[in-house]
Amino acid sequence: MAKKKLLFKLQKSNPHTLPMARLVDYLKHLAIVLGSEKKIHFMRVGEGSADLLMEVESTEEQKITNRVQAVFERSADKKVLTSFDRIFALLEEDDTPAILEWAEGNILGEFRRKGNEEETFGPFWQQGHLEGMLVKIGGLDETVPVHLLYEGVHHICNATRDLAMELAPHLYRSPIRVFGNGKWYRNAEGKWELHWFDIKSFEPLDDSTLPEIVAKLRAIPRNDLFNSEDPIGEMLKLRISEE
Repeated sequence: MAKKKLLFKLQKSNPHTLPMARLVDYLKHLAIVLGSEKKIHFMRVGEGSADLLMEVESTEEQKITNRVQAVFERSADKKVLTSFDRIFALLEEDDTPAILEWAEGNILGEFRRKGNEEETFGPFWQQGHLEGMLVKIGGLDETVPVHLLYEGVHHICNATRDLAMELAPHLYRSPIRVFGNGKWYRNAEGKWELHWFDIKSFEPLDDSTLPEIVAKLRAIPRNDLFNSEDPIGEMLKLRISEE
């Protein structure tokens, strides 16, 4: 039977900081809110933010969508609303917002503090690229999680198994640039967030130092940098003028 993936994303938490007892609390109340208890299966806590990944029998997708909508509209049963409110209380205690969404991109609901939030938008799929150091590849699904790290920002991407095998030799080596489709949201604080990136291709990047680059440029015949006394200074002037 076909399966659908459902995510409850704890945006300011991660698998290394989320206590097991707290995980149990979230799952207990999520099970009541979502219903269809025998047809929803908890799979794992994803990397990055603490993404609670669930697998749902496809026949239940519309039922769950309708049920969650009723909960947010406060028209569900009292028991369900009690668990819904308890989830909000747990998130307040943990100081983290959360998103409940189907993996394909449809948001079922956002759990955020009430206040002067802006309207949320998304998801928007847009072609683009990311750069960074490849720090992890792994997973058991047909789509393989690929982890990039760039200036302290952790991007979790997806790739086919064949592409993951091509990426593997670049693990912890020179930085790479990946090309593909990203799933973006504008959150309630007005900031754009990348929640998903499907890698279609990639290229390695040159991690040479500036003196090494100058040496390569000087090796080109009839290059003006060959006679310059301060080639690095000249390059910096060009960069400043472009900005």
